[in-house]
Amino acid sequence: LDINGQPINPSSRDYPKAMIQTGISAIDVMNSIARGQKIPIFSAAGLPHNEVAAQIARQASLVQQKDTVDGHEENFAIVFGAMGVNMETARFFRTDFEESGAMQRTALFLNLANDPTIER
Repeated sequence: LDINGQPINPSSRDYPKAMIQTGISAIDVMNSIARGQKIPIFSAAGLPHNEVAAQIARQASLVQQKDTVDGHEENFAIVFGAMGVNMETARFFRTDFEESGAMQRTALFLNLANDPTIER
């Protein structure tokens, strides 16, 4: 059984044209995010990584351009995943997204710290 597929040619991929505006100027200017891109957030203990992640999900929107295909706001969604978080953090994300209205366009995957590690 051959499990190897054809290698992906990077030059044949479609160039991402739709930019996501996060509302955080340091990210928008220095590390722009394209539509469909994954954004890992790594942080040390005691830093406000949960608040930054929630703010990005809450404020994210497409930058409208003339050549952007299917750039309507109703075709924009966020997939948010948090791994190994405690109940307090999971509750924070859920209530923050519900209160801000971001939950309507967010698929939320939360893996709690007390869940089996095999689920991660």
